[in-house]
Amino acid sequence: MEKLGKILLVNSDNMELMSKYPDNYFSIVITDVPYGLDVGNMAYLKETKTTVKQKNGTRINGNKNKKVYTNKDWDLKPPSQEYFNEVVRVSKHQIIFGVEYVNWEGLGNGRIKWNKGFAEGMSFKPYEMAYCSFIDYVKEIDYLYAGMMQGKSISEPMVQQGNKKLNEKREHPTQKPILLWDLILTFCIENNIDISTILDTNSGLCSLGLSALKFEEVKEIVMCDIDKEYHENSKKRIKNKISQLEIKFID
Repeated sequence: MEKLGKILLVNSDNMELMSKYPDNYFSIVITDVPYGLDVGNMAYLKETKTTVKQKNGTRINGNKNKKVYTNKDWDLKPPSQEYFNEVVRVSKHQIIFGVEYVNWEGLGNGRIKWNKGFAEGMSFKPYEMAYCSFIDYVKEIDYLYAGMMQGKSISEPMVQQGNKKLNEKREHPTQKPILLWDLILTFCIENNIDISTILDTNSGLCSLGLSALKFEEVKEIVMCDIDKEYHENSKKRIKNKISQLEIKFID
């Protein structure tokens, strides 16, 4: 485990980590759990020859410089009821992506539906659902994240970023964009939900942590992932982001 600013980065089994915390320690757990689809071994993760059609009719290869993902076995099945029980024990509120793939007892009716802006006819699901403990309705959040098409900003979430060099680099097969987490943390604040202490039990490349660095309301965020490769890559991402923020502050 390593402390990087307000982020505590932990390479551990999340059940083992949560067992060390008392009841209601965290203001909120925000995470994206495995869906049980075996996405870590899907063939598309090694595809580097696909092309995208542009408005002028030409096609470009957006994957020619893509790093091929390492096959992983972390997505063989969704977390158990015991996992959810422990999450509820250590936190006051929860936002958990992947809710449509689990059958946990104790889930309320609150949902966050992330609309990703996929065009009709594409094989990928156009939205993802999260359980949200502090609402009893479906909150829709729009943020464009479809291949090379990524939203420009939180104020223009469905406007495509014109300069593709500014797109967020994908380094994890189920990576969620930092700006999506910005929108979700903002939604929490708008609902007067305390986000001072956050736990992410399946942190991947720590995109949520990078988002949390922007919010003064967040005092501590624990980012846990069992995979050593993701842990090391997260450490590099966080250190790079903190150094950028320090340089900006000096300027």
